[in-house]
Amino acid sequence: MFSSPLNRRAALGRLSLSAVLALAPRLAAAQTPAVQGSAAVDDAGQPFSVEGLRDKARALAAAPYAKPPAPPTMTGLSYDDYFRIRFRSEADLWKDGPTAFRAEFFPPAWLYPRPLPIYEIAAGLARPIAFDPAMFEIPGEHADVAKAWNGFSGFRLLWPLNEPGKLDEVAVFQGASYFRSLGRGQRYGLSARGLAIGAGEPNEEFPDFTAFWLERPPGAGSAADSETVVVHALMDSPSCTGVYSFTIRPGDDVVFDVAASVFPRADMTKAGVAAMSSMFLFNVADPSPVPDYRTAVHDSDGLAIWNGQGEHIWRPLQNPRAHRISSFLDKDPKGFGLVQRARALEDFGDLQARYDLRPSLWVEPLDAWGEGAVHLAELATTKETDDNIAVFWRPKAPWAAGSQVDLRYRLHWGQERFASPDARVFRTRTGADAQAGLRLFTVDLQGGALAEGLDGVTLDLQAQGGEIAWRDLSPYPDEAAARVAFGVRPRAADIDLSLRLTRGDQVISETWRYLWTA
Repeated sequence: MFSSPLNRRAALGRLSLSAVLALAPRLAAAQTPAVQGSAAVDDAGQPFSVEGLRDKARALAAAPYAKPPAPPTMTGLSYDDYFRIRFRSEADLWKDGPTAFRAEFFPPAWLYPRPLPIYEIAAGLARPIAFDPAMFEIPGEHADVAKAWNGFSGFRLLWPLNEPGKLDEVAVFQGASYFRSLGRGQRYGLSARGLAIGAGEPNEEFPDFTAFWLERPPGAGSAADSETVVVHALMDSPSCTGVYSFTIRPGDDVVFDVAASVFPRADMTKAGVAAMSSMFLFNVADPSPVPDYRTAVHDSDGLAIWNGQGEHIWRPLQNPRAHRISSFLDKDPKGFGLVQRARALEDFGDLQARYDLRPSLWVEPLDAWGEGAVHLAELATTKETDDNIAVFWRPKAPWAAGSQVDLRYRLHWGQERFASPDARVFRTRTGADAQAGLRLFTVDLQGGALAEGLDGVTLDLQAQGGEIAWRDLSPYPDEAAARVAFGVRPRAADIDLSLRLTRGDQVISETWRYLWTA
């Protein structure tokens, strides 16, 4: 099974953006304990280079994995107590510098009791960021908990994303190898992680970022890009070590350029590259498992893939009755990601959670990734506090023990990017004709390719595991849109459905893929 979902949305409607970042207690229990893996650095600083960090990770991988001692037990703080603790802005990193970026830090408490070494890099030298409990504003009744703190558990980056002079969170790194971001005008939703190992399968492994290095951003007017900040991380787990470098550029979307080197301790057949996690509870195509007044509840509503053959695929997400994994074989993918296409408030009817403002996340490989597959894991749930969706790329060839695996890719957080330039799916509905023994589907598509009407348009519809009883293609009135409706008679427990529109010998839509399960 997919190791239980992440619970990170309790009281979502009344929490600040930083509070939404909570990961579940089950993650804290499941993740591999962090390793205090940074080199000793004195206050004068030590020379830093990415190659030197790779050497450290390579040497670490050559030795057996050393599980660190259990972190100290932190008591006396509830979920709400933890998120009432605030980092004092006067202690912000870079607050006196010429850059618009700021960095703030999280205490080692609640789900995150293990402190991590965090360094600042300036002029090629790495210096530890000194910890002081006085950096935190702590509610009076819990002031004594800080006596046990001796380091930071993670950090967030701030930048004026939405309006000049007002700082907003643009990135957060905390918990295992998890991190997240969002686009302008959006609220946090899905998350990413450095590496997934066996995601969606028994005994999933959670690599940890065990130390961080933050490069001081250049100032305005410098030769370097003052709108960029760089973060380096050392990763460790029983199966591998690694080095990740994130070059982060805020804007309408927040873009992460990721350069990673992974060093397997053993042959790895279940690596999950560019992994992301999200939540899908229900929508109009997949009714709520429990009574709910809202139209839909989800952070993402579909998996989008632009494969190596140039085909655009749209796979609506579902909340299945039982856990399942779907694989989309490919070679040298152009990109993939979890997307939120429903963007109207009334698509959800939720004034507090505002699921219409959740970001999409698109992975753009910057090198040829070879053969492999995009994997989609969907886990049954009855709670919107569960991250029950996981997506990642799994290479076909195992990663050999003792090797170095280099990866480069770009993450786009914000609005959907690289969708089909022709017609794309904007709504799926499902139903049944019990008397006829049919499953019913409607798929609505919209795009410039349909602006001239449906003359010459052909429907390519396939149903593996079922028999198509009838089909229809109709235009929407006064819109560059069309509806495909059809009925399928099941011949198996699972029906793998696909459809696309063509005009002549040209494909004019993305390919809709749907898995129906009895």
